[in-house]
Amino acid sequence: MTARLRRIASDWEQVKKDFAGHKNIVVTPIGAEPPERYTITYFVNGICLLPDGSVETLGRHEAEILLHLEYPRLKPVCKIKTPIWHPNFKDGLICIGDIWGAGESLSDIIINIGDMIQYKSWNSYSPLSFEAAHWAMENKHIFPVGTLDLYAGDRPPKEEEKMETFEEGWTASPTKPQKQNPENTDGNDFEITAEELQDIEFTPSATRMQTMSHGGLVEGNRINFKTILVKGILWAFIGALLGFALSESLDGPISSVSMLRLMGQEELADAQQYVLDFYYDPEQIGDDTKYKNFLSELEELNKKVNLTALQREEAIISAANVSTALFAMLIALSLGLFLGIGEGVYYGSKEKAVRYALIGAGISVAIGFASGYIAQAIYIALHSDEASAFTNAMVRGFGWSIMGLGVGISIGLIKPELRRLLFCSLGGLAGGFLGGFIFNFVVTANDTGTFPRAVGIITLGLLIGLGIGLLEQFAKQAWLKVVRGEFEGKEYLVFAGTTSIGNDGQNTIVLFKDKLVAQHHCDIVLEGSKYIVVDQGSQSGTVVNGMKTTRHPLKQGDAIAIGNSVLVFNTK
Repeated sequence: MTARLRRIASDWEQVKKDFAGHKNIVVTPIGAEPPERYTITYFVNGICLLPDGSVETLGRHEAEILLHLEYPRLKPVCKIKTPIWHPNFKDGLICIGDIWGAGESLSDIIINIGDMIQYKSWNSYSPLSFEAAHWAMENKHIFPVGTLDLYAGDRPPKEEEKMETFEEGWTASPTKPQKQNPENTDGNDFEITAEELQDIEFTPSATRMQTMSHGGLVEGNRINFKTILVKGILWAFIGALLGFALSESLDGPISSVSMLRLMGQEELADAQQYVLDFYYDPEQIGDDTKYKNFLSELEELNKKVNLTALQREEAIISAANVSTALFAMLIALSLGLFLGIGEGVYYGSKEKAVRYALIGAGISVAIGFASGYIAQAIYIALHSDEASAFTNAMVRGFGWSIMGLGVGISIGLIKPELRRLLFCSLGGLAGGFLGGFIFNFVVTANDTGTFPRAVGIITLGLLIGLGIGLLEQFAKQAWLKVVRGEFEGKEYLVFAGTTSIGNDGQNTIVLFKDKLVAQHHCDIVLEGSKYIVVDQGSQSGTVVNGMKTTRHPLKQGDAIAIGNSVLVFNTK
């Protein structure tokens, strides 16, 4: 006798022993002994779905187990022959993957299927039926529908006793849902009543999948402030902190005095440094004697500068422009770096985080330097000591808006799409203006120094992050809202061309925590004016509104189930 036949014979002996006197399970062998096929009849409570969308209890269930040629190396084939509404039952098949092991006895499998029928055991994360899984998740408060301990069953009822029981409390037709008489529960402890079930209906998945755990429908709001916070403001804040730290640590090397020295103007640099030292020393301000000494010493230093007054002014302005350009470059570099990281992290890809960070930082260096130079030139040209504080704040805001524009352009170029580039640029422009405007009043109130620079840079970064995030939300044409799964609440933009989805970092949207999502699961392709979801041969498939599909034109509100995640498609 082969090992397989010995196992089948052992299973048969165990089944006869375990179920010879069972009250709720009747095992019927099919074929010669030891049998390779069994019919199992369960007298336990389960649920079935009626054609009108309502659900009812079903008290009799019939299953079939086939011990195929690869058993026990591979799990047996288990089928259900009566109607049932359960995440792990579909089209007559029973998924026993969660309970199967080569060491599992046939008796254990039979008991476990009975527990599944009672909803004592069910798995909504790798279901056979996505529809039943989502219904079960929303109605899990009614489970289990039966609490029988099937390991403690008594003698099975004889045929005449079964018919008598049916007459008392059950509908005997195998094709019609069967109700148990509440007065004859026979030990089957209901946690759900017929009255409770009357109000529980199956809801079409397009609506149900959009139902959040706190209630209400996902209406596809145009503005998602959580996205703005996580994707824009948070990373801009980190970038601003780094930018401030860099600018402070390199304050000396990138100062206008250092630029003058690099330009070969040592004497003029000494004179400028002397002026800065005097005005940054609060003990010397207001002391007439010290001020007279300062003017006398400054005159001597200026005599050493071999430049005309006009040349001296031009050199100072040029040095200030370059110094501000380097300052803006550091801020833009930091913001571009971290907003690029945030872009990649948000979409779930470490590879993209690195790539976007390098793109953001690289573009920001060039654009930040140019915009900073232009900003300082504009500020010097427009600033006036006689103007009001509001006017000077407007001038500084205008200058800083050029820096913000540079940062916005660099972030927009991470994913070069015209509409996104436009709105990121506008966001940077607006954020930069407000940052500069506020900075001018902080400087006025607290003089120049570390604190006002910190306030100004962080304000600039936060407002740029807010502006870019907010305006990017206005720019979006189509997007996916995650309503079920690991990333619930997140939104992903759907771009022109192809938006790929999978658990590999090369995809546009990476659902990396979902093991049921294939490396390249599906694409959303813009064809003309229509967005089409196209499955890429994934094992678990792509399900739209409860129906598995290989290609489906999307419309507003469509629910796309990918692995354990459900994403609702929205369009403007």
